[in-house]
Amino acid sequence: LHNNSFKMAALLVWCLSAVSVVSASTATSEVLTVVANRPDPSTWKRTMCGSPSGNHPAIPAQPYTIGVDYPGNDIKPCGSDGCVLSASATHMDCETKCNSTQGCTAYIFAPANCSEKTGPICWTKGSVGEGRKSPCRNSRIMGQPASKGADIPSQWASQVNATSTPLPAFPRPQMVRGTGSSFDELRDVGDSSLFVNLNGLWEWEPTTPGSAPPFGKTLSGSILVPFPVESCLSGVAPNSSANIVQDMWYRLTFDAQRESQAQDSGRTLLHFGAIDWQSAVYLNGKMLGNHTGGYDGFSYDVTEAMKPTGNELLVYAHDPSDEGHQPNGKQRISAIDRPGGDTYTPTSGIWQTVWLEAVPAVYISDIHINQASTTAVVVQATLAGGSESDSVAIEVMDSSGKIVASGKGAAGDNITIAVPNANLWSPESPYLYDLKIDTSSGDSVVAYFGLRTFVLGDGPKGKRPLLNNNFTFMAGFLDQSWWPDGQYTAPTDEGLAYDILALPMFGLNMIRLHQKVNPERWYYHADKIGVVVFQDMVQKYGGANNDTIPFFVKDLMAMIKGRRNHPCIVQFETFNEGDCWGVFKTPPYDVPGIVALAQKLDPTRLVDTDSGGGANNLHIGDVNDIHSYPYPGDPQPSSTQYAMIGEFGGIGAFVQGKEWKPNSCHTYLHVDTPTDEAQTYIKMAATIESRVDHVSASVYTQTTDLELECDGFLNYDRSNKFSEADTQAIKRANQAIIHAGYKAYAEELAAAAEQL
Repeated sequence: LHNNSFKMAALLVWCLSAVSVVSASTATSEVLTVVANRPDPSTWKRTMCGSPSGNHPAIPAQPYTIGVDYPGNDIKPCGSDGCVLSASATHMDCETKCNSTQGCTAYIFAPANCSEKTGPICWTKGSVGEGRKSPCRNSRIMGQPASKGADIPSQWASQVNATSTPLPAFPRPQMVRGTGSSFDELRDVGDSSLFVNLNGLWEWEPTTPGSAPPFGKTLSGSILVPFPVESCLSGVAPNSSANIVQDMWYRLTFDAQRESQAQDSGRTLLHFGAIDWQSAVYLNGKMLGNHTGGYDGFSYDVTEAMKPTGNELLVYAHDPSDEGHQPNGKQRISAIDRPGGDTYTPTSGIWQTVWLEAVPAVYISDIHINQASTTAVVVQATLAGGSESDSVAIEVMDSSGKIVASGKGAAGDNITIAVPNANLWSPESPYLYDLKIDTSSGDSVVAYFGLRTFVLGDGPKGKRPLLNNNFTFMAGFLDQSWWPDGQYTAPTDEGLAYDILALPMFGLNMIRLHQKVNPERWYYHADKIGVVVFQDMVQKYGGANNDTIPFFVKDLMAMIKGRRNHPCIVQFETFNEGDCWGVFKTPPYDVPGIVALAQKLDPTRLVDTDSGGGANNLHIGDVNDIHSYPYPGDPQPSSTQYAMIGEFGGIGAFVQGKEWKPNSCHTYLHVDTPTDEAQTYIKMAATIESRVDHVSASVYTQTTDLELECDGFLNYDRSNKFSEADTQAIKRANQAIIHAGYKAYAEELAAAAEQL
């Protein structure tokens, strides 16, 4: 892949009679040279990686005002519920509380005669918007100095520019074609003769719903793909909620010169990792298709639509974000103007890699790997363009490259392959086998798998989750995978892996991936590093209704199918808290029906019905999962469910210079320094350690600060909040939990054996 005078050229070689990961030698070949015409790089510039609302002139102090309220932007310690003061308190007591709260710029006071509580109520504000009249709300703006706002990109943002390909890594490491010096190299960079990354500067402009495709027209702006519109790396991030773009066009033109010895010997596929939320794709005036869903990938066969010169690729994207009915996770349009709480800047448009792939005329379109075993793997390969006579041959290779097992069968069939003296995958030893699949028609792909089981087992106090028939306490982070520079999209592959590497750094072994489905390479890193993943289904976070249900079901099915081949995922969470489960009332899509659907789609993984919400009280699914802030709760197992603290913590030391909006952080439990945060956490970890005889998993909120929610072990820019000494102390505390779990289970086994 080369750039020259704002043009990207890539050589794409099709191996038609056979595609081999060992040798590129073939009887015939086809060469496709792709030259993409990019906008001038000078049209792109990174914007500030911080809240636009942090950029403001000085706000002078105002007198205490009767009957005026400033809604929103409530900060701890009082939060949105307010602090109830003593019956005799006055507004001066509320003012004292504001003065003693970092980042408080205003307060609201409800006198006793306006309060339904035992005394007056005080709210502290991190910022103020437009005031409104309210007879039971009095207020004072304490003043706020002028601010130029924050600019807190991660350390990897400096590697992103408009003259090179962003995120060039091969996006589908579980199914790779081609030749390389090693399978690992192929998974990281792909075969440049078969893989063309289209990331980079594209033309872009806002549009209106129903507008005609702008065929043959240069668009008015440019955007750096695959960074979502609202990210500072896109170059077009809106500076206010009013300027949000919900409908947009992308355009890329390119030449595709073909030289072939055969007329119809191969296909070209166009892949999109993800577009939020609805899209329509056109090539040379032909509509390739529509897609709905913001978190799953999709592809089109563009062989017939492409021509030698002057190809025009147009992509329309529509994203209503939290104003729509679809699952949108923690995205909130108003967070651009009014950040705060536990919802954040939205993510619109293309946010994962766009790429071309050369495949044979008959090619492997999908593989399904069932690795929930300690002795065998089951592989199913689906072909496109094939016939009933097509067969597949499969080889299993160990980490040294030695073939240790093999199998054959018909395409589309489940082929079971016993693995002798199998090495198992676990956080302590994340052993991966290579898997090579060859078809009788000439295609070949490389995948991988890790043998492991995660099932419910019996303990003296109830169920335990057993990894490879032994109990491992799952101690993890709540991870939301948001970035200050790329929002949903990590700036580089190294950055993408860093959040996972933070787990062993702090002595943890599990991530609960919260309200998001990540790119496949994120799970690939988790597979290699050895981090267990509890995968959330993305919710409609507030405002769910009956129209949400079909979108939710479609996304659930796509999530499970799209990520099922990764050994790191051992559990799915179907619902979170009270976000949207309440609208799922009618079979087959009531709450039990959704749980049953997840179990049917993937019977090899456990299902957590509702992490920390009311549907957890239905006691269906495999987990009794509670949320408890700030201190860890004490859930109990049963004869059908294991006990998990699905969220706790939220301890926050606010680090100046690292905040999304200066002096505006909030959290569940504020402490003064990172050392205080470390010591407070260590005490919580000791509480969990004392409960490992019946609690089997815990999830601390959270890996990183996220906008104004400043309760991460890492700052939002991924710098470590802690000194090396504090980091090691936290690691020892977490390792103590896990080791106590081993000891408790060993004692349980010994007691059971003694009874026998």
